[in-house]
Amino acid sequence: DLKELVQKFIPELIGKEIEKATPSIFPLQNVYVRKVKILKAPKFDLGKLMEVHGDYKEDVGTKLDRPADGDEVIPGAEEVAAAE
Repeated sequence: DLKELVQKFIPELIGKEIEKATPSIFPLQNVYVRKVKILKAPKFDLGKLMEVHGDYKEDVGTKLDRPADGDEVIPGAEEVAAAE
């Protein structure tokens, strides 16, 4: 399962398993998995995706008021206008 695989990557369990499996061939130390490529992509399931990334029910962003086209605010423009 994809979720189980991701859970192995986070605490670096796969690197430790590689270190334990290879001492007879070549002694490896400090093995880290940097990049993973999925050769056969799994079928997309929205339910599993939301399970992995969490369920965000509330809107976390804040809405900003944009000035109208002619009302652009330029930082420091008030100082220049007052000096003239």
